[in-house]
Amino acid sequence: MRRHPPLHFMFPHAVTEDVVVGDYVIPKEAAIVINAAEMGWDPKVWEDPMSFNPSRFLNKEGETFDMTGRREIKMMPFGVGRRMCPGYALSMLHLEYFVANLVSKFEWKAVDGDVVDLSEKQEFTMVMKNPLQAQLSLRSK
Repeated sequence: MRRHPPLHFMFPHAVTEDVVVGDYVIPKEAAIVINAAEMGWDPKVWEDPMSFNPSRFLNKEGETFDMTGRREIKMMPFGVGRRMCPGYALSMLHLEYFVANLVSKFEWKAVDGDVVDLSEKQEFTMVMKNPLQAQLSLRSK
């Protein structure tokens, strides 16, 4: 969700008064669009942001990472605050169940001669530029 958010850009928001953000002045009634993907790739926020490191989302007490933005905003794949996606909790439960079943029931291998390419292209959402060709086999019980 950090490296490949469902949408790279959040829906536009209107500014209700002049605002200063860093060195920039955003005028009243301007439309802003937040690049959620770039937030998740920022090396000032994430150590080695493009590497796969699931343990980065666990703190010392084993508590899971906050994607809702209640504690801090380091990424926002579903938006944050009052306008956060109302289906966030259900989608995360469904996604975790789906992935857990795929991992537990199947052995995954790349098709012979294929290299896994994680480059992307924009469609309605971001998709793999070169779709993954995988060879699945049922795990023995």
